Amino acid sequence: MHRRVRRWSGGLAAALFLVSVSLLTAEPLLLAATAIPLIYVAYGALSRMPAGTDLQAARSVSDAQPTPGEPVEVELTVTNTGSSSLTDVRVIDGVPEELAVVEGSPRLCTSLRPDESVTLSYAVMAKRGTYTFDAAAVRVRTLSASDEVTVDLPVAGDGSLTCSNTVSEVPMADATLPRAGTLPTDTGGSGLEFHSTRSYQSGDPVNRIDWRRYAKTDELTTIDYREEQAVRTVLVVDARPPARVTPEPGFPTGAELSAYAAERLFDALSRTSVVASVCAVGLAPEDVPGGLGPDGLAWVDASGGHAAAHARQIFDSVGRAAARQSDTDIFDSVGRAAARQSDTDAAGDAGASEDESPQQPHRGDAQVTTADGGTIEDPGLLAVLARLPPTAQVVVFSPAADDWPVSLVSSLAVRDYPTTLVSPSLARGDSLGAAVAGTERIARLQRAELSGATVIDWDLDSPIDVALRASLADLFSV
Repeated sequence: MHRRVRRWSGGLAAALFLVSVSLLTAEPLLLAATAIPLIYVAYGALSRMPAGTDLQAARSVSDAQPTPGEPVEVELTVTNTGSSSLTDVRVIDGVPEELAVVEGSPRLCTSLRPDESVTLSYAVMAKRGTYTFDAAAVRVRTLSASDEVTVDLPVAGDGSLTCSNTVSEVPMADATLPRAGTLPTDTGGSGLEFHSTRSYQSGDPVNRIDWRRYAKTDELTTIDYREEQAVRTVLVVDARPPARVTPEPGFPTGAELSAYAAERLFDALSRTSVVASVCAVGLAPEDVPGGLGPDGLAWVDASGGHAAAHARQIFDSVGRAAARQSDTDIFDSVGRAAARQSDTDAAGDAGASEDESPQQPHRGDAQVTTADGGTIEDPGLLAVLARLPPTAQVVVFSPAADDWPVSLVSSLAVRDYPTTLVSPSLARGDSLGAAVAGTERIARLQRAELSGATVIDWDLDSPIDVALRASLADLFSV
C-alpha cells in the first residue's frame, strides 16, 4: 500500500504566517525567514519513493519439531534486491499469536544499500501443536518520511513450527485383552512359540496335533503355543484448572504439556496392537466438540470408530481450556491454594467449636478409598474409576500441582491397576516460590510412588520418549 504523509504541514503553516506578518509590518527580514520552512515543505513535496524498490525475505528455524517448553531460535533475513538505496526499512516478522517471544525481538529498523542483507533473530517458546508463520510486514519510507510503502512480504524458507516428537519405542505392561496381539502371555493356545503339550480334545485343529508323538506312542496330543494378546491402555490427562499453570509468561501450561505427552504416546500406541483409550478430566462442555459425556468426562474409547480423530479433538480441547488460564503463574497458584487451605482450616475450627462431635458423611456422598485407607470425595475421580475397564494399565499425565493425581493413583493401586504417573516438571528459576512449588511437587511424586505407581518425573530438557523408556523398564516389558 502506497501512502503520502503530510508530515510538513506545520512548515507550510509557519511559512504562510511569516509571509502574512512580513507584509503587515513591511519587514524584509521576516519575508526572508519564510525561506526556512519553505525549504522543508519543498523537500517533503519533492521526496518520492525510488524506482526499483524490491525486497526479499527468508526465514530459518533452529528446530522445526521441538519439545514443548523449548526455546526455538528464529532468524529472518531481508535483502534489498533493487537498484536503489533504502534509507528507512522497518520489518515485523509474522510470529504466530500463540507463541510468545522470550528472547530478542521480531522487529527491525534499518537502511539497506543495493544487494545488502540484514538479519533479525529472536526466540519463541514452543508449545504443543502446529503453528504457521505469517508473511513479514514491511514498511519502506523516504528520508523525509513523507512517502511510504507498506506490504506483506512473502517469506521463503521455514514457514511453520510443529511440536510432534513421537515416542519411538512403546512400553507395554501385562494387562491384556483376550485377542491376538504382540505381547507374549503365559497362556497356551494359537501362536508361534512353543508353550506346552496336552491331551487331545475334540475340535483341536489338525495342524496342532503332535503327529511325531502319535507315530511313536499311538496317542493323540495337542501342542499349545504361547499366545500373544493385545494390551489395553487408558491415558488420563489432567486438564483441571489447577493443572493449567505456567511458571513464566509464554511457557506451555502443565495441562498442555500433559496433553502433549499423552498425544505422543497415543500416536505410538496406535502404530501397534495396543488398544488405547483417552480420558481428559476437568474440561468444560464448550471446550470439547460435541460436549462431554454424562459422567462429565471427555472420553474416547479405542473400540469406537474414528478413535484417532476423536482423541485428537480431546488433545486440542485441553489446549483451548488452558488458553483461558495461560497467564496463571504456578507460584501464585501455590499461594492461593495455601490461602484456600487456611480458610478451610479456619472454617473447620469454627465448626468444631460449635459442635465438638465430628460430622458423619451422608450416605449419598461419593467417597474414594486410597492406598493408605483414607477416603476422598471427588466426583471427577469417581467418574474415572467407574469408567475404567476391569483389565487395563493406566497412564496418568499431570503436573502434580495439587494432590488430585496422587489421590487418583492411590485409588488405582487399591484396585490393582498397573499405574504410571507422567509428570512434566514446571519448576523454573531460583526464587522462593519456585523452591516451594518444586518441594511440594516432589513430595507428591514420592507419595504416588509409595502407593505403588511408577512415577516419571519428566525433565523438559529431555524428549518424552527418552523419559518413558528410561523410567518404565521395571513396569513395562517389550
